[in-house]
Amino acid sequence: MLPQGWDTQGLPTELAVQNKLGINPNQTEKFLRTCKAWASKNIKTMRSAMIRLGYSADWTFEYKTMDKKYHKKVQLALLRLFNQGRIYRSKHPVYWCPKCKTTLAQAELGYVKRKGILAYIKFKIENGHVEIATTRPEFLHACVAVAVNPKDRRYRNLVNKKAIVPLYNRKVPIIADNFVDPNFGTGVVMVCTFGDERDVHVVLERKLPVIQALNEEGRIVNSKYFDDLPVKEARKVVLKKLEFKGCLSKIEKLWHNVLAHTERSTCQTPIELILKNQWFIRILDLKNDIIKLADEISWVPEHFQNRLVKWIESLNWDWVFSRQRKFGTPIPFWYCKRCGAILPPKEEQLPVNPSTDIPLFDQCPKCGNKEIAGASEVCDCWVDSSITPLVICCWPGKLENFPVNLRQQGSEIVRTWAFYSITQCYLQTGTLPFKTALINGMILGPDRKAMSSSLGNVIYPEEVIEKFGADSLREALILASVGSDFPFKWKDVEYCWGFLQKMWNASRFVHKYIRRNEFLENPKRLYFVDRWLLNKLQRLIINVTRHMETFRFNLAVQELQEFFWHLFCDDYIEMVKHRLNKPKKKWVRKSAVYTLNHALWNLIKLYAPITPHITEELYHRLFKEQIGLESIHLASWPKPCENLIDEDSEFLGELLRRIVWNARRFKSKRGMALSKEISHLKIVCQNKKVERLIEEIRDEIKAVCKVKRISFGKKGLKCIGFKFQGCEVNLRFRV
Repeated sequence: MLPQGWDTQGLPTELAVQNKLGINPNQTEKFLRTCKAWASKNIKTMRSAMIRLGYSADWTFEYKTMDKKYHKKVQLALLRLFNQGRIYRSKHPVYWCPKCKTTLAQAELGYVKRKGILAYIKFKIENGHVEIATTRPEFLHACVAVAVNPKDRRYRNLVNKKAIVPLYNRKVPIIADNFVDPNFGTGVVMVCTFGDERDVHVVLERKLPVIQALNEEGRIVNSKYFDDLPVKEARKVVLKKLEFKGCLSKIEKLWHNVLAHTERSTCQTPIELILKNQWFIRILDLKNDIIKLADEISWVPEHFQNRLVKWIESLNWDWVFSRQRKFGTPIPFWYCKRCGAILPPKEEQLPVNPSTDIPLFDQCPKCGNKEIAGASEVCDCWVDSSITPLVICCWPGKLENFPVNLRQQGSEIVRTWAFYSITQCYLQTGTLPFKTALINGMILGPDRKAMSSSLGNVIYPEEVIEKFGADSLREALILASVGSDFPFKWKDVEYCWGFLQKMWNASRFVHKYIRRNEFLENPKRLYFVDRWLLNKLQRLIINVTRHMETFRFNLAVQELQEFFWHLFCDDYIEMVKHRLNKPKKKWVRKSAVYTLNHALWNLIKLYAPITPHITEELYHRLFKEQIGLESIHLASWPKPCENLIDEDSEFLGELLRRIVWNARRFKSKRGMALSKEISHLKIVCQNKKVERLIEEIRDEIKAVCKVKRISFGKKGLKCIGFKFQGCEVNLRFRV
């Protein structure tokens, strides 16, 4: 069962409607209607491409997070978390994206290298001044403390004294804290509300005052001099004023890591920390539990478990799940404006929309206040997607097939979708959500950069399908190593297209020799060349099965390509042609026909999950009459046949293949047709055992290589040589 879900809500859809279609979010009904239409249109396009690619989803179980019935399940999950004491509303510093104008979770952020400055500013102190170094001088008006490292001898005498903030003449305490790096700048730093995450911890821990420095637009407030200026402009003005006042010592340029909205490749805006009322899920106490659950999951590749664990260990805040947007699942709570008590609906009342619905409460049951407000925010989209393992297993009814066997997802959302799914499902069920996590990398543009319409490096699947077909694209993508990012290359698709041409032509050749009775009945005798190929085929089945079961799809494809193109087509078919056309004995021809049929049938079954379209076509043309199934995809997976594993035939067949290959190379170098006869082949071999083996297959060598006479010698001019079983075999051809 592979249900298909669509994560429709959130910033990407909203920003597309807002920026591309020009619909103002304040036109709520029109905006939401357009968002749904936009999402539906994209789903239709993607579904069509997925079907053309042969994506094997269960389309009868298709769900969208924007549907009301899905909203009900999301709200039910939140309601049950509230009943566990996990939901709270609090005024707290939160990550804020000025561009997207919404709160962000820690998982949606990342550090990016940006060019900045380090400003050295003089703060007055008793009997002189102290110099601080800061990358954010525009936050000077929100400075609430100056900090030094307690082990820094230079500043020990300043601790617990006061410093005066330049331009504002406001006294702030000088504190000692281990977070200060004595080797950065001057070893003295400014604590602002809030310049970065470090400031938040210091301010909350020491209960320092909070001065709001920025508004939701990312503009300066409460500065007296620089209000309403964007951050970058305010920085320039502040520095000029400090210089004029004689409070600026110097400015250094530097590259430093800036926390940004990295989860959206189209944003990458530096985030700010502002104080806002938000909705939270209490999860910090679960960190050890989630790490233990992650250890119970099989991760493919394994290193992604470590990536998740490191992320969990770095978590500092609870899950802020409210978003100041429109297109999302409504947060299903009301609250008292006086005491702040959260007022939840009953399960049977879901779904609700507190931002528009009439309150379900006349007054607060705790304080009696009649001023009741509904949550105006919507849920973070990860709240929606965190319940998908539950939804596909019929939650909230009796769970079926839970936990699910496999979670397939991208590497870039391990710390979001994987983490939130594990956390949510653990809170709802007490167990893990999936047994195995298969993590794929990103398909990059041909320029090795993330695909982006702004960069013009987007490759659409339809474009590739029109040129080379769906199977060529599938095979080229599957050749990539699981878990790694890789650039799309047209030459890879073209190579796979050439391979499929080879498969088609080889199948056309075999088609001439397919007979119902010869296909289904095992021959009583098998020629040594046929035993050699079938022995190789059994090993291939074992290896490909192992690769597929361990998700090493690229290795499976590589082995299949090598076997089909070279061993089956280039070697075996060429070695078997003479027995099909002019056999000396009937059983020898029957052995060849059986082997061709048996090998091709198993090869296209092995290839069916990789290239489903061409294998289905070949099945209908070649094998349906004999097998009787409606589709090759209803056939069972090949299993190795022990009675076809023959180690002895390995030596004879491999020896013949080596001699044939060298004979063809000899003809090719001289521009000879492969059908051209060689008058004499002299073989020099110092190993009696190998010589006896060659003598045993002498007639086959003559027939396949088109050699009139073969002789052995102890000495001779070396023309072409190869090693076999540690023995040097030299071949001398004479036209």
